[in-house]
Amino acid sequence: MERKKSIHVWLYTILIVGIIAAVIWGATATKNAKALEVTTENQYNRAFHELVGYVDDIDTLLSKTQLTKSPAQLAKLSSDIFRQSAEAKSCLGQLPTSEVQLDNTSKFLSQVGDYTYVLSQSMINGEEISQEEYDNLASMNEYAATLKNTLSEIETKIYNGEVRISQSRTRQRGTVADAADSNVLDDLANVEKSFDEYPSLIYDGPFSEHIENREPALLKNAHTISQEDALNTAEKFVGTKGLAFESLSENTAIPSYTFVKNTDSNQISISITKDGGYILSYLNSRNIDGERLDINSATDKAAEFLQKNGFYSMQSSYYEKSGGIATINFAYVQDNVTCYSDLVKVRVALDTGEIVGLETNGYIMNHAERNLSAPTLSVDDAKSKISTGLDVTATKLALVPKDSMREVLCYEFKGIFNGKNFLIYVNAENGREEEIFLLIESEEGILTV
Repeated sequence: MERKKSIHVWLYTILIVGIIAAVIWGATATKNAKALEVTTENQYNRAFHELVGYVDDIDTLLSKTQLTKSPAQLAKLSSDIFRQSAEAKSCLGQLPTSEVQLDNTSKFLSQVGDYTYVLSQSMINGEEISQEEYDNLASMNEYAATLKNTLSEIETKIYNGEVRISQSRTRQRGTVADAADSNVLDDLANVEKSFDEYPSLIYDGPFSEHIENREPALLKNAHTISQEDALNTAEKFVGTKGLAFESLSENTAIPSYTFVKNTDSNQISISITKDGGYILSYLNSRNIDGERLDINSATDKAAEFLQKNGFYSMQSSYYEKSGGIATINFAYVQDNVTCYSDLVKVRVALDTGEIVGLETNGYIMNHAERNLSAPTLSVDDAKSKISTGLDVTATKLALVPKDSMREVLCYEFKGIFNGKNFLIYVNAENGREEEIFLLIESEEGILTV
């Protein structure tokens, strides 16, 4: 009897200790959760506060750009705007805004730094800012002021306790029934609406409207093919039957059908453009059994393959070796001018010389017969524009793509400086130095930086 009573006492004791431990654990977990919530909210508040500050600075700097006539001053202002807009985008990305599309707001922040930088480069090169460009700066200034005022109003609500940024996430999940009527996501949605009438900007920069909306040059007026026709093209190219349809990607610059085939020895994936039926990409993932081909033999195999598949007048440039595969870049050549935008990448297996990969995105986006004019400058005039420290070993004409996708006819000077190989591109029309690249050469390939 006493033994049974002793067991009961121990059981009650264990139960009580367990309940106390559970209460303590629950209290600790609640405390930790609240501490985490406070920390998260503070991080959101800090990011939002900094966002307001950066947009305020952008507004002020844009006002100054409309008054300056000095290339050096505009270069300084554009540098500041570029930095502030990048920081503003970073802060925007730290906010819990996945439930709201802020594409226009983000695009504005990208364009405002990019556009002013392009204008400053034009002034440095001796060009005058046009009235239209000043009007664009004024328009951007107005949108920046509106954005600043709207964000400031939201910040005031946050400081007054009317809204909480973290509350927006719980409200979206429907877990906070008593959330404030005014919500940060609703306010940010209104911010986005303020850019509905934001004008399209066409300029010589990477965020220009024409880049986002441009169409593949090779596919203009091309006929749309069916999935069945695409499959026939894919199987003919691969040289095997049994490919299975995987997907149709349409919300891209180059809509395409993708087909796959998996075996014990390899995996094949190939994409065919919906318009025109061109090979967009091909990949044969198989094991590579050593390296028996050198890069020259591999380049010959790749060039022969391109010729056989309708890629004519292609010239090899740079390559990279990895895992027994050489990836070789080819560019189209027209009238002895290398068109670097028309890029094709060929992957060659170094054990057998088999083509195990192909990427034609650059070629499809850009390939067309250009109306090439003769260079204004002679090669000697262009050479006089570069540093005498470069020991020139080769020269040729090339079309060089800018960030805006605009192509510039240049003289390409390859040479040696301090024991390293460089490429310098000089504008064949005005003698402006457009690009300088360092050639990184090793056993693993030749790349440019």
